Amino acid sequence: MSAARISVQEEGLFSYIEQMGLLNTQGEALARLVQQGLVRAGMKDVTVLSVQPSGGRRLVLRHGSALHRVQVLPVGRNPKTPDDEPGWLPLLVSSGFDDATLHRLADAGASFLDDQGNAHLSLDGRTVLFAQTDKPVRRDTHAKVTGLQPQAKRAPGALALNRASHRVAFALLANPDLAASPVRALAKVARASIGTVHSTLAQLTDAGLLLDDRLHHPGRLLDTWAESYRRQAVRPLAPRALYAADERWPDKVRADAQDVVLLGGIAAAAVLDDHVRATDGIVYAATLGPAVTLLRLTTDPTPFRVEVRERFWGDGLPASQPGLVPSVLIYGDLLREGDARSLDMAANLRRNDAHLRTLG
Repeated sequence: MSAARISVQEEGLFSYIEQMGLLNTQGEALARLVQQGLVRAGMKDVTVLSVQPSGGRRLVLRHGSALHRVQVLPVGRNPKTPDDEPGWLPLLVSSGFDDATLHRLADAGASFLDDQGNAHLSLDGRTVLFAQTDKPVRRDTHAKVTGLQPQAKRAPGALALNRASHRVAFALLANPDLAASPVRALAKVARASIGTVHSTLAQLTDAGLLLDDRLHHPGRLLDTWAESYRRQAVRPLAPRALYAADERWPDKVRADAQDVVLLGGIAAAAVLDDHVRATDGIVYAATLGPAVTLLRLTTDPTPFRVEVRERFWGDGLPASQPGLVPSVLIYGDLLREGDARSLDMAANLRRNDAHLRTLG
């Protein structure tokens, strides 16, 4: 490549960067842009002030009652995770981060903001904002960009759970205290990626179901989760139907499983309601082997069919009784059955189970 061509390319890139407000503004104007960007990304109750009103990139950010000192660091297209300067929170700003970069930075706990509406803010080791826009990053070197572009990912109040975000919502419903826990802790319990947790929390915030690290209207989230679960394809761990030898198999799960095998579905509902009787049911396990060994399951048909499903969550979710899955999942299993008896049992469970009553 000729030197002249390299010079033209560099000049074009330089001109493009010069047009980015976040990269070139300083002082009070930069503080206004940062605050505007955080608000558009969905952050509430935030004020940004300049430490050096006439210039400089050191700002003071107020969130709630706490003050945080922020140093704005303009970066190129492939930014590295910054080293913390004692007393200052680094905030990476760019014309636009691609998906891989923004998730890499978010996973590392780095704070960033760009002109496209992508943002992540981690204060005191806790994520308080994560927003990802569906708008593609523009690479048009002749386009003039003025200020920040509004975020355009979801309509306000919309909530759509895919298979991965469904697990995050389940963990929050089963243990609402996880809403105030570190993102990595929630990801571990939900067995989901950090990026999935961030995007799910952003969805919940946009839908008005998460505010100040607390679930709001959890009953509405339970309804949405249950409907999503009802539509999901669930495959048993065993390729063929399995059967227990006698009706006492649920008792063996509760007595001997030690949380390796957990009881779900109608059989679990029968444990919680003396008026319910069940011969077949569902158990959850990480792998098929422990359930087959514990219950001595075979393919020889009996009246006691047992479906073994994969346990899709980690440790730390409470249950109504030892040996049972969380009551949220029992409720979801009953709704999935769809017959009149199961639906009636689901309604009774939601009325009578202590945890489901707290959700509303």
